[in-house]
Amino acid sequence: MIQRRIAGPRFVVNGGITILAIAFGAVLLAPFLTYPFGRDHGVFATAADILARGGVPYRDIWDVKPPGIFYLYQASFSLFGRSTAAPRILDLIWTLTTAVTVYVLGRRLFRHWIAVAAAFFFLIRYVAGFGYWNSAQPDGFASLPLSLAAIALLTAEHRRSLWMASLAGALIGVAMLLKPTLGIFILLPIITAMADDRHPIPARAARASAYIIGGIFVIGGAVLLIWRAGALHDTGEVLIQWNLAYSRLRHPVTQASNPVIQTFRFLLGIPRHYLFPVGLLALIGAFDLVIRPKSGQTRWLAPGWALSIMASVWLQGKFYTYHWLPVLPPLALLSAQGIDTINLALRRTLPQRAARAIATTGALALIALLGLAYWTSLQWPIRVLLRATSPNVLVERYGRHGDFSLPADAAVASFIGERTDPNDVIFIWGFEPLIYFLADRQPASRFIYTVPLVTPWSPAEWRSELLRDLQTRRPAYFVVTHNDILPWMTRRLDDSASQLAGFEDLSTWLHHHYEAVEHIEDFDIWRLKESTD
Repeated sequence: MIQRRIAGPRFVVNGGITILAIAFGAVLLAPFLTYPFGRDHGVFATAADILARGGVPYRDIWDVKPPGIFYLYQASFSLFGRSTAAPRILDLIWTLTTAVTVYVLGRRLFRHWIAVAAAFFFLIRYVAGFGYWNSAQPDGFASLPLSLAAIALLTAEHRRSLWMASLAGALIGVAMLLKPTLGIFILLPIITAMADDRHPIPARAARASAYIIGGIFVIGGAVLLIWRAGALHDTGEVLIQWNLAYSRLRHPVTQASNPVIQTFRFLLGIPRHYLFPVGLLALIGAFDLVIRPKSGQTRWLAPGWALSIMASVWLQGKFYTYHWLPVLPPLALLSAQGIDTINLALRRTLPQRAARAIATTGALALIALLGLAYWTSLQWPIRVLLRATSPNVLVERYGRHGDFSLPADAAVASFIGERTDPNDVIFIWGFEPLIYFLADRQPASRFIYTVPLVTPWSPAEWRSELLRDLQTRRPAYFVVTHNDILPWMTRRLDDSASQLAGFEDLSTWLHHHYEAVEHIEDFDIWRLKESTD
């Protein structure tokens, strides 16, 4: 009875603190709800619309990404309505859940306050370090299954459980359905199991095999479903053959930089300079965990996790900002450990009062820097959220990204939407699939953007397939894009309009069946003639 009286209030207090912590995390992430779509989001949203109509990835949707992100966007539309806000809501909930798993891992690996700090670092590094273009991306969504896999790994090794090892492998398989290169993470549990000299080799080998079997179960299941849908050949052409050639391309901005430089840029938060303490603390925490003697193998989890995910980024070689998103959970754990390392060093080398004063000053400075990073990155979304300014401000500030123009996409979508019926199909010659989503009109072909139709390593049959699609499902409007030069995607230095002129069969067909009716920014809009031969 006495124990229940003591435990009851403690449970209520702990529960209240947990609710407040989650609410605080939701407030930190809330500005993301105001973000518009970028080009990648348009790809995922258009793919989700095709899935909702019974389409199958790669057979009916051409994109370089694995299928997981398409289904997540479709799920967000089913749960929260078909809008640009739906994936942002899912991203907020997903990220909060990931923060909770980071906290759980912190409790398992370190101490309570380190776990709290790690969850905070994860949230602040994500929300302040990755803008609208780099959020709601498959790389970010992959952080949750990887974090859950880390928890399952710890449980499997502690209990010597083959079922938990299989679960960890399956979760890694789920992450691979969002980003295949993340499969390199499977090496961490395999090495952990085989290096555990407390158990006989057969037991270690059994757990290592269970990790692999779990991953194969998920990936094999996905392949089986694709095969049953009759899309296995198309999937292989896109995800293996085409992607292998694409993987050898390097972004012109980053191709001269080696992985070490790019990694330090990420750790230092560049261009968000105020975030540099998180990366520095992570280096300190990793160094401490690696060199300072500790009992057990769990000290290797966070550094090994971070290293394996960084290796996946190095393998991709593109160093796009969002590629670093899966590094954030182990980075946050290492950063929190870095604070503990510094605190212990101060207590051992200075008098208690001086150590406490320096630690308090450092903590306040850290909070101030991270708060400044948060405000600098999110002041305009915060103002929109508080209704202190119009949402159109974000469209103008964030809606123009290189050759991408959200206002132009919206204008073209509005123009077409007002002049077509819901069952009409349209076609965009360029890399602007967001128009399909904004206009709520179906594409006339699985080629929802033209990159695979213009790259030198693409099969010639794809162009013939496009011509057949356009003849069969003749689009009501045909949109041609100018000034979208994408050498890091196409290995070409001409824009879509020039590429169309070089595709003589399609150009001739267009001029025969269509008439130019409007020009909006970089878009020529062609309308199907009333009568053609």
